[in-house]
Amino acid sequence: MVASEQKVMRVGVVGAGRIGVVHITNMLSTRFVEVTAVCTVVAHEQKWVRETVPGATVYSDFDSFIKDSSIDVVWICSPTQFHQEHVTKALEAGKHAFTEKPLSGDEKTAWDMYHLSLKYPHLKVACGFVRRFANVYIEARKAIASGAIGDVIAVRASTADCFIPPTEQFLNYIKHSGGIFVDCNIHDIDLSLFLIGEDKTAQTAYATGTSLVYPKFAEWGDGDNVHGIVKFKEDLVFNIYGTRDNLHGHHTYTEIIGTKGRIMVNGEPRGLNVDISTDNGTKMVPTQDHQTMFADAFKTEVEHFRDWVLFDRQDHGFNLKDAAKAVSIGVALQNSFRSGDVEHIQ
Repeated sequence: MVASEQKVMRVGVVGAGRIGVVHITNMLSTRFVEVTAVCTVVAHEQKWVRETVPGATVYSDFDSFIKDSSIDVVWICSPTQFHQEHVTKALEAGKHAFTEKPLSGDEKTAWDMYHLSLKYPHLKVACGFVRRFANVYIEARKAIASGAIGDVIAVRASTADCFIPPTEQFLNYIKHSGGIFVDCNIHDIDLSLFLIGEDKTAQTAYATGTSLVYPKFAEWGDGDNVHGIVKFKEDLVFNIYGTRDNLHGHHTYTEIIGTKGRIMVNGEPRGLNVDISTDNGTKMVPTQDHQTMFADAFKTEVEHFRDWVLFDRQDHGFNLKDAAKAVSIGVALQNSFRSGDVEHIQ
């Protein structure tokens, strides 16, 4: 079917956990998007899907799911270790593929996935980095491209994720996440690539940090408060901070420093800008999680992928090569954190 002739993007979603619920909910309120199937082995997720999307077929077996002819796009919200398998099978089945970040926790696998996508030029393949679709970052990118702050010297970025009690489920997630730089701060890495352009080459990475709030992280070579520095061939530096124990909620900021000025995005932990004033004074209510802070961007992300699939939109914002680069940088930072040495990025 020619893209312009197709009127609805029919989506099969893999995984209906926290991020899967966000995407499915957005799809249900997005024009020209239909959720036709969902694949999950988790009983309570299946129950939620049947109640929320009664018209969708629920699968517990991926190989049966991928054969469903009502699916044009496979929207992958499965754990990172399954991304390669699910993207590969989607493309082999002739379906477009969207996968949540990261492409992989492994550098070679990420690049294999990128090169695989080149073999299917008629299919759209994307990795979801939601901050690319937030208006504040789009405006920052335009300002940088216009030369408003001159040549970029440095990018300072931080993701302070909200504290989550160390339950067995949370610790198991962290254990298999690939590490904070690959799982969490990869948002900052990809966003920095988005802001500065595609022609920059990362050369070295160094990272350090601690695991004092979640001591268990140390067993897996991971930290709960980390700092990373990435040096680029073009005399550009990324400075990254990440934490998983921000007690007041979720806070993300990015600062781009140039030869003629600087841009600061979300320098204060405001998010939704809610203040409560009483006789005890005024209390700022911060954003509690990543999904809330970027709620509008998550919806825009679905819309842009829809427009790419249905109408071949070119300014869609996705960049699979940057997604692979982000894994290379994230893995280098994680390896440096574990070894204490400077890592060279190929």
